[in-house]
Amino acid sequence: MTFKNLFSGENAKKIPIIGAAAVMVLLMLSTVSCGGKTQTRAKTETVEDAAKIERELEQRLTELIAKIDGAGTVNVMVTLDSSTRTVYEKDVKTEANAAETSDSGTQNNARETEVVLAGSSKEPLEAGTVQPKVRGAAVVCGGAEDPVIREKVTYTVARALNIGISKVYVTY
Repeated sequence: MTFKNLFSGENAKKIPIIGAAAVMVLLMLSTVSCGGKTQTRAKTETVEDAAKIERELEQRLTELIAKIDGAGTVNVMVTLDSSTRTVYEKDVKTEANAAETSDSGTQNNARETEVVLAGSSKEPLEAGTVQPKVRGAAVVCGGAEDPVIREKVTYTVARALNIGISKVYVTY
């Protein structure tokens, strides 16, 4: 078969279809591979951010509790309820339908929410981040065998983390 015969007759009709199918497959593969790496990197960064926040809170609380007279040696563990979340800018469109019933003058509103995209890259526009909430804290300190010291430590941790005292456990 010669080169001229390859691009003539029935074969000539199949080439554009095969070419278009190959381009579509390449586009799908590039989209899947790029999107997966971005999501994995974002999840890893979120987990690292949460761990960093936990460490910082633990260190600050350790220093604060150590200043309480009689607390002794202090170890603190803080757990977070969720990780840092990115909030995206949204555009909310509300349409009022003038559909009224004979019994009452009700008006139906239809709401449509869209994420605002920024620039030519079509990335979502970030409005900010929401810091994680503290789930609870555990404190081990030598002075906690004294009920007065234990109460001081409990209330200090609860107020510092803005959580209820039921979410703070203090022991010695």
